Amino acid sequence: MRSGLASLVIGVLLTGLSVALQAAPAPLRFVTEPFPPYTYASQGKAAGPMVDVLEAACAQLKRACQIEVLPWRRALAMAERGDVDGIFTVSNTAERRQYFHVSVPVIDARYTLFAQAGEDFRLGADRQQLRGRTIGVYGPSGTAIALDELVAGVPDVSKLVEPDNITVLRKLAAGRYGREGLALLNEAVALELIRSENLAGLQAAGTVKQFSYAFGLSRSRFTTEEARRFDAALHALCGSGRTAALLKPYALPASACRTR
Repeated sequence: MRSGLASLVIGVLLTGLSVALQAAPAPLRFVTEPFPPYTYASQGKAAGPMVDVLEAACAQLKRACQIEVLPWRRALAMAERGDVDGIFTVSNTAERRQYFHVSVPVIDARYTLFAQAGEDFRLGADRQQLRGRTIGVYGPSGTAIALDELVAGVPDVSKLVEPDNITVLRKLAAGRYGREGLALLNEAVALELIRSENLAGLQAAGTVKQFSYAFGLSRSRFTTEEARRFDAALHALCGSGRTAALLKPYALPASACRTR
């Protein structure tokens, strides 16, 4: 009798566990790149301000989220194929919207031209001053897209796309882009690399574009309504001051709170 009752109880518990496991949604899988100060790997785990905000948003949605740090080209290819649920950091461009629901903005940033120290150049309203110059940039990236926009219609500009930002800065510092060479980078990224790599002989030469970083949600995995719920979670974090608090230790500016 007791044996039969125990078997019945165990059966009920196992059935309940099976139903619960079937009902629990699979973890959302995101990929990012080594992109300090925004994202990086620390002790084998994804870290940085964008990671902190994403984890808070996932908690708000009551969803488990997994984040993997990969080289950008591999991460972007995986995300564009729909092999993962999302990618960051991304900016809101036509190229990104083709594959992703781009979330509401999270962190404000800017693209800045850099030159060799002592170079008599400051970016003004007349883009023709870029004529004849060589400009290094990391790509494929939002920075490379911004450079295309910057030099559109300017003749004799040589754009050199490099595999990473540190290569861009090292070549600029070494004069590899010529005496009047320039480089376009995210300003915070450039300053972090200049500090961490002890680079010298570089100076900022003018802001090109103010923009914001966001999360990209795969269009093949997220419906429009699911993307709106993700945005609502980010908006709630922003409105409560939680986003600003998460970014404060990194000294990075939170974007204004927006809804889609």
